[in-house]
Amino acid sequence: SSWVQADSGREARGEPALGMAKRFINDSSSIVLEAVDGLIKSTPNITRLDGYPDIKVVVRSDWDKAAGKVSVICGGGSGHEPSFAGFVADGFLTGAVCGNVFASPSQDAVLAAIVATTGPAGCLLVCMNYTGDRFCFGIAAARAKNEYGLNVKLLVVSDDVAIPDAKQPRGLAGTLFVLKAAGAAAA
Repeated sequence: SSWVQADSGREARGEPALGMAKRFINDSSSIVLEAVDGLIKSTPNITRLDGYPDIKVVVRSDWDKAAGKVSVICGGGSGHEPSFAGFVADGFLTGAVCGNVFASPSQDAVLAAIVATTGPAGCLLVCMNYTGDRFCFGIAAARAKNEYGLNVKLLVVSDDVAIPDAKQPRGLAGTLFVLKAAGAAAA
């Protein structure tokens, strides 16, 4: 059940228990698509790329890749919305690539984001230090360079204060600051 007991004392007194939702999910198989759809309907200047729903990429609709600015793209597994699609805006991200819940986006989705947003100034591709993210973002960056001649730099963020002495720091909270600084510098 997606409900939790909010006040165990009520039930002991013979009163109806009050529950509080942990999450609002209509259907777990469509949660990412619904989140992306809702974000696009409620946020100005963003859209999705063709190929949706297999390619779940949110981009700025006001972006002109020929304008001489560096594109900043990030992404990863969904489940922590509005990250990363919620950061697509002027002075922040140019595009966000959404994987399924807790699963890395495909290299094809990452490549689609790179090709759609990268002009002569290049692209900063940011990912967190998860094996699947490093693999898919790395392959997409290499393909963008080799197949399209695009200037793409991959930055893997690997801060992790949650697990001291982690052998593979994941890159969690620090990613937000990296994205904001990169987006501001690229604006």
